[in-house]
Amino acid sequence: MTWKLHVKSLNTLLKVEPQLQAADERTLSLYMPVRAEGFDASHYDLLLNHVSGPYREKLDEDQRPLFDSELVRLRTHLKLVRPAGCPGIVAFSNESSRLRTLIRLPESVEARVELGPPLLAPLELMLKRFPPAIVVVVDKREARIYTSVLGEVVPLEHLTGQDVRHSRAGGTSAPSNQRKADNRARANLRRAVEILEREVVRGDFGRIFVAGPDEARAELVHELPKSLAAQVAGTVSASLDTPPGRLLADIREQMVRVGRVSSAA
Repeated sequence: MTWKLHVKSLNTLLKVEPQLQAADERTLSLYMPVRAEGFDASHYDLLLNHVSGPYREKLDEDQRPLFDSELVRLRTHLKLVRPAGCPGIVAFSNESSRLRTLIRLPESVEARVELGPPLLAPLELMLKRFPPAIVVVVDKREARIYTSVLGEVVPLEHLTGQDVRHSRAGGTSAPSNQRKADNRARANLRRAVEILEREVVRGDFGRIFVAGPDEARAELVHELPKSLAAQVAGTVSASLDTPPGRLLADIREQMVRVGRVSSAA
């Protein structure tokens, strides 16, 4: 890595986008607002032409071929990803280091393109307003843990614990069976807490959001150490009954809204 991190939470971003660590001065960085009406390739072609033309004129003859090549790669990537559902994006391309990535952003940005080391200054400022968070979705048996960095949500862990089905048998064994089920549920949540503790230590997460049934959420927060419980910033509406892909999208949409509210407060 040939560039310096000025904001600690950028380390968390690099864990989400590890390819950025190999980027060098041959990287093309592109910031763009996202069209609210949905993806339209012609709209982005016009915007790219508008922002890239004047910048290209400032480059020397050696830089222009590299700029043109990387811009073609990003144009192709935009049409494949078809960004929508977020206010802005940043994309990076560096063919020499096999880098081509697009990151959703929680707020709109001014269209900007630059050739050189990855342009991270706008992200540094944004990360101060939208600090990385962990989202944990739980029930009594299962937990899915995600990281939310800027506008991206990435799965971290999936825990499937002991079965917590209650016995339908009555009589004197009913209280014992209930206690066993409660103990299994508590053990599952404690495992989720252990994973949560580990991930918070590994990353720079200032906020924790919890989702799932009320009882499971309350039990999870109860099991958290005081230091982590103090970081619980709220809840999101999500259920483990939702297919994983849809669940991730639901969380992403809500975390963008949560970030906007937090930044305006």
